[in-house]
Amino acid sequence: MPLLGNILNPVKEDLQRLEKELGKLVDSNLQPLTGSSTYLLNSGGKRLRPALVLLSAKLFDYKYERVKPLAIAVEFVHMASLVHDDVIDDSQFRRGSEAVNYKWGNKVAVLSGDLLYTFAASSLTELEDSKYLKHLLEAALEMTRGQANQTTNSDHYKLSFKEYIKRIRQKTGLLMGKSCLLGAKASGAKKENQKKMEDYGLNLGLSFQITDDLKDIIGSKEELGKEPGNDLKEGTLTLPIMIALEKSPRSQVLRRLLEKEDPARDEIERGIEIVKGSGAIKETLNYSRKFANKAREALPVTLQNQEAENSLRIAARFFGGEEVGGRTYLGKGLPVHGST
Repeated sequence: MPLLGNILNPVKEDLQRLEKELGKLVDSNLQPLTGSSTYLLNSGGKRLRPALVLLSAKLFDYKYERVKPLAIAVEFVHMASLVHDDVIDDSQFRRGSEAVNYKWGNKVAVLSGDLLYTFAASSLTELEDSKYLKHLLEAALEMTRGQANQTTNSDHYKLSFKEYIKRIRQKTGLLMGKSCLLGAKASGAKKENQKKMEDYGLNLGLSFQITDDLKDIIGSKEELGKEPGNDLKEGTLTLPIMIALEKSPRSQVLRRLLEKEDPARDEIERGIEIVKGSGAIKETLNYSRKFANKAREALPVTLQNQEAENSLRIAARFFGGEEVGGRTYLGKGLPVHGST
């Protein structure tokens, strides 16, 4: 995604250095875990969370070596959660490639996730302040709790908006919030500004996840790396699907699709059209932009690095579904008008 590269330009060189560090760390000589971890690392991740650590640190007294262990830790926690989630959801694809659990099996996938969590904790041993680990563990615990609630809630077709926001806060928002907080903390930001950065990251994460859920409905196979409508196929409630269930005159058809164990492709396509025709696309986008606006409003005025601050503001607009530089995070699925 070229535009994302432009947004991350203020930390481009340090992200390249970080990529080499990540590669060295997953080379643990624990085959087949080394192979599966390296495979996931090279599968096209955006490195958004470590980039948030670095960009947040840039707003204050930035030193790469000081924030590097934190950037490594948040990426490994994120990667580990993806592997475990794919096992739980029996996902076949991740980022357009075969998921680790399908390529190596569930046992190797679970062990690979465990290893990545170990790498994350190990990275933080370089830092003297135990509060860094505490913050990361809080995020990891809530991510696990969010996945557990989603997995064990058998009556999830009655999920409320409040419960949905709580779920994506646990699964996505909190780690992004902690990424920003940790970067600011390691760069000497005052507690007030650490809190502001955490609020920025949390709201960015909520906006990002809502838009990502929408992209699953309106994105193309080329952009998604898999067929659209995967959430419909898996019976996973997301905001656009919830809105369609409430407002579409064909909501019962949609509900029956969600309850099917293995719906056919034409049924999924029909479900996508029901969601699109319900007004859910526009309403979902409005919710995403509300959180994106909250993220921008939370940013402290530091004047330390205007380029990094601008990147954080543009990131909120971009992941909120707004058009930036002629592109949107939603790809070609929806013509979204905005400023550059």
